[in-house]
Amino acid sequence: MTSTAQTDQAITDAAVALNTAGCWLLSPATKRRIAAEATLTLPAGDYTLLTQIDRWQPVRLSTIAERLEVDRSSLSPQTQRLEGAGLIRRLPDPLDHRAQLVEVTEQGHAVLERLWAARSRALAELVADWAPEDVHRLTASLTNLATSIGSRVHREDAR
Repeated sequence: MTSTAQTDQAITDAAVALNTAGCWLLSPATKRRIAAEATLTLPAGDYTLLTQIDRWQPVRLSTIAERLEVDRSSLSPQTQRLEGAGLIRRLPDPLDHRAQLVEVTEQGHAVLERLWAARSRALAELVADWAPEDVHRLTASLTNLATSIGSRVHREDAR
């Protein structure tokens, strides 16, 4: 097998592995388990929105809708639940006083910390029998992948 063919096969294998990992992470059973462990009470999609708000805050909901490629109106029920639970707050947009920004509250940050801790524990169980250097290699590789994804998203957003 040539070097190019080996690389192509490695990329295919990585894509399959990422798909398997993504299916596990996004499966209803895994989401329920992590939500229960983190004592989350809102629908799972609300926490996806909360993490996006946290990532881009303070941010207009229209910007989040564009990035998630959803209609702005579809975020209204989630936003109302997050605000009602005290996890986000609205602020006036200093650039356009007719618009509003949203940001995560201290309570929202505490919920996100519980969520990430539960996700980390679930992953720790999966790699419990791995050698530490394998866990570090996984972390480095996924960090590189996340950086590449972030760079691509940033370039696409700039268009």
